Amino acid sequence: MPPLIDFLSPLHHGVWEVTVPKRDVTEPLIPPWKPSPVNVPSPGTIASYRNGQYHAHETGDDYRVHLDRYDPKSHPVMHLVSDAPLALMLVETMVTLVVTAKDARSRDPAARLLDLRISAWMRLALGGLVLALGTVMLLLALGTPGILFRAIIPALVVAAGLLMLANGGRLHVGGGSGTRQITGGLALVAGGMLMSRFWQFYLVLILVLLATWSLSSAAVMLYSVVRERGRVPQGLVFTTVIGLASLLLGAMVFTNPTRLIGVLVLLLAVIALLVGALLVVDGIGMRHASGLIGAEETGVPPSAGA
Repeated sequence: MPPLIDFLSPLHHGVWEVTVPKRDVTEPLIPPWKPSPVNVPSPGTIASYRNGQYHAHETGDDYRVHLDRYDPKSHPVMHLVSDAPLALMLVETMVTLVVTAKDARSRDPAARLLDLRISAWMRLALGGLVLALGTVMLLLALGTPGILFRAIIPALVVAAGLLMLANGGRLHVGGGSGTRQITGGLALVAGGMLMSRFWQFYLVLILVLLATWSLSSAAVMLYSVVRERGRVPQGLVFTTVIGLASLLLGAMVFTNPTRLIGVLVLLLAVIALLVGALLVVDGIGMRHASGLIGAEETGVPPSAGA
């Protein structure tokens, strides 16, 4: 069968994305395709691969491939600015979470149990914690969002450091090498304490980076709209909206940073609530699936609570 790249010529003629059924191409993807660990979220994606500017999202039945303007390996900053603006990442994250949540109950039970490596109860517990965090963040967004940066984020960093310290100590006691874990844990604990003490400084740094990222993305995207007009692969309206949203985010850093912090915390709260809801639904689905599979194996009907 032909390789995937043989189907991608439309991407160089104004087509934004090409969908190629897996049955039509050589599988699995081989070099120069390489796994891509960090990507803008996309509904239905189970893995992502890159080959220069080509970016392939693998789903259950096909590959969806688009052409990035910049290869992240060669031009990481320009890739972030042009191909992954913050506004686009926020939109795609929410869309992906909503679509995934809708599909969570419809997946094959056996496949779900094979794919998910943690128990249903762990999913339910984690989902509950994330929902609680999202609720707290939502309340902060409506009240005093600065607490998130002054107390909650530093506390989470310190907690992560303590966990690393505990793991490093366990490895050391067990005869292993826990030096790296202990060093990293100490660094996180110290970093969290410094973040709590000087939270205004790291918040300003975040805002500066946010302004640079958003305004650069706005400039690149709006320039492409003016230059290419109807030939923008992602669509004229979509690209314009994302460009204007990026411009608004960047401008708010200078015109109303307090309001921007509230907006960002609100967006994070919404994302956390969606993630928590997805985890809870997934956990319930896993419990139900395990009951069905257990019933098939034993011949005993599942109980109503399973």
